[in-house]
Amino acid sequence: MDLLGHLAIFRANWWKILIVASLVGAMSYELSQSHPQTYAADQLMKVATSDQSALINRSQTQVELRDAFYVALGNSRLIAGAVRTNQRLTALSVAKVQSDILVFETATVGIIEVSATGRTTLEAARIASGVSAALGSYVTSVQTAAAKQERARIQAQIASLTKSLASRAVQGNASVTAVIQQELDQLRQSLIVRQPDQFGVTPLTGPVPRHRGQPISPHPQDAGLLGFLIAAIFVGEGAVVTRVFKDRFARTKEVDQIVELTGLPVLAMVPHGKGPNVLEAFRTLRTNLLFLEGAGRPRTVAIVSPNPGAGKSFAALHLAESALAVEDSVVLVDADLRRPVLHARLHSDREPGLSNALRGADLESTRHRVRGFPNLELIPSGSAVNDTVGVLGGRAFRHVLDSLDAAGLVVVDTPPGSVYADAMAVAAQCDATLLVLDTRTTRRRAARALLDSLERTGATVIGVVVNNAQIRRRDTYEGEDFGRLRLRRR
Repeated sequence: MDLLGHLAIFRANWWKILIVASLVGAMSYELSQSHPQTYAADQLMKVATSDQSALINRSQTQVELRDAFYVALGNSRLIAGAVRTNQRLTALSVAKVQSDILVFETATVGIIEVSATGRTTLEAARIASGVSAALGSYVTSVQTAAAKQERARIQAQIASLTKSLASRAVQGNASVTAVIQQELDQLRQSLIVRQPDQFGVTPLTGPVPRHRGQPISPHPQDAGLLGFLIAAIFVGEGAVVTRVFKDRFARTKEVDQIVELTGLPVLAMVPHGKGPNVLEAFRTLRTNLLFLEGAGRPRTVAIVSPNPGAGKSFAALHLAESALAVEDSVVLVDADLRRPVLHARLHSDREPGLSNALRGADLESTRHRVRGFPNLELIPSGSAVNDTVGVLGGRAFRHVLDSLDAAGLVVVDTPPGSVYADAMAVAAQCDATLLVLDTRTTRRRAARALLDSLERTGATVIGVVVNNAQIRRRDTYEGEDFGRLRLRRR
């Protein structure tokens, strides 16, 4: 179904869609409004050092690695526990505090951001500042401990070198004494100038409430609008799906449904595939045409279908073949001037054909003998024309049909009736019209619309041929050759 079909169904069911969508939108609004309000605050932190020149000399990769370490540490349970204790958030569990914290890297190297949520603006700000303080304190403590450990190591080296310098063996060697003394001086100097790890983390801003102190959630208006839109789409598409399924023929009761919909008898049930059952179905159709009650025996029969692919060309070919058993001669006319197929299926030339005869060419020159069937003639579509409806609806087409009076049966193929008006123009000038339906592809509305159009043009629709019918395959009494026209259904 195309977009226009969707919109038509939406328009036809607008009040149902509106009612359901409004109810869902109201429920979404109330449900969202019942949730507790959540506030947020944000704070920036920077990678800091007491020696900025040392920080500048560090590579960008080193800074990025330290940023990533601080982000992971800020999101850890350790920091969450410190925030809970330091900020006295005893009403919250450590897991809850941790879920309220989000630390992440910014686009600027060396800057990280702390985002915190809470039940109030103050609580969110306390958590954000608590993360900043706890993270800075923890990093400082770790770096101080590392510096103290390094200082102790250097002092141990100094003590060891001092002891070595006081030994007699060293005092007697001036060069060794000088080397040891130089190392002692360097170690003592390093104790004086040694600084902690260059990378610390300090607040760059204070905690700033987000949305000017307004809650970040819930948003009842947004939830209600979203619920309304989603419900409207689902209900509308549900109506489309329902219409599509209701517009199909049920395969288990297709005959009853077709008779009820069309008010016409089903003259043949053609099963899917090929074989004796298909041959028998067209023999049944031929017999039904011979013994129609009240309508008389038709000489010219138009084959129409609502949609492409329903099998009207297939039905026209096999009806013509089946009629050869009881008729002296049969003429097959391809009145589908738009997408003709009969000449290709019967390995015949397309020109000269029907369109040429309608424009004054000799009719006899357009009648092509079909190889293998002495009593079957084909009038192909002929050369292309612009105004197909005007050509087929004029007196010239009626004159062609009258000129074929020597034929026992004239079968006329047409283009899809729901797509082009050519089928109505042809059917109105034939003695009888057969409607071909494929329960897998034909839609009920299209079939009913085509019947209404045929009735308005004065066509005599005598029955329905069901193609690809779901029937139980019958056992044949004797083997039969299924005709000689191996044709695709179209």
